[in-house]
Amino acid sequence: MSDPARSAAPSAVKPAGLPADAAPLPDLAEVIRTGEWRRALAVSRLNGTDTDVQESLEAVFRFQETVRARRYPSARRALADYREALTGGSNASELSVLRHAADPDTLEGALDALAAHLKEPDPLALETGLAPALAQPLTRAEALNIQGVLLAIQDNSEEARTLFEGALEADAGHYRALTNLGNLDIERGDFAAAETKYREVIRLSPDYDGGHHNLGVALRRQGKMGEAVRSIRRGQQLGMKRSKEDTDAEVKAQFASNPLFRGLRWVLIAVVVLVLFLALRGMLGAR
Repeated sequence: MSDPARSAAPSAVKPAGLPADAAPLPDLAEVIRTGEWRRALAVSRLNGTDTDVQESLEAVFRFQETVRARRYPSARRALADYREALTGGSNASELSVLRHAADPDTLEGALDALAAHLKEPDPLALETGLAPALAQPLTRAEALNIQGVLLAIQDNSEEARTLFEGALEADAGHYRALTNLGNLDIERGDFAAAETKYREVIRLSPDYDGGHHNLGVALRRQGKMGEAVRSIRRGQQLGMKRSKEDTDAEVKAQFASNPLFRGLRWVLIAVVVLVLFLALRGMLGAR
């Protein structure tokens, strides 16, 4: 993202410990403004930036990754961690730039829009409902991908393709949008093009089960049976792992957000302690 009102960037400096001939690191504030979160996190670590800035960047990057994966409960936890890290304030200047580039309240509204409109069947209503997410760079690609999926389901493949391509323009790392482009290639019989896209998906996200499974389908359609079977099996293994992780994340989110569940947790702990105490007392009494 850009900020036309910003002043000229200060000269980049070399952090202590780097070789004298090493290229200077870019200015962290400028990298944050571009929305290159992985790069910003790397620069902050190499620069030895204050802990609260690094933790904030780690949380934003995790937010981006979990939104890409459509793991919204995990994205909410990342957002909560981001809010907490922003309160550190030991480097007010960089935190101010970060807060401007990724305002937590705006991110929360965008995430709410994504979660609330996943099953909206009307394309126009979906676009309206996703407006907060479409306006936020960190969630725009996911919002476009959701719109594309709906149009693909409704057999509007060309407009769906345009939306998936728009998602990748907004976020080149959105591997699920790239997967959906491969799915459209499969539908029109271009299995080689689909294979290429799925291999890129796996490069972007090696543990994404859908990439491995769909690669196996594309390979099978081309008669590459041995590799197809291996890819599909790998997809099944990763799918089971992801299902367990998603279930765990949902349970944790419920406990975190619901006071009743939090109270129940302590009740369960108390019950376990009581059972252990009674069992131990019984063992001692039997001697």
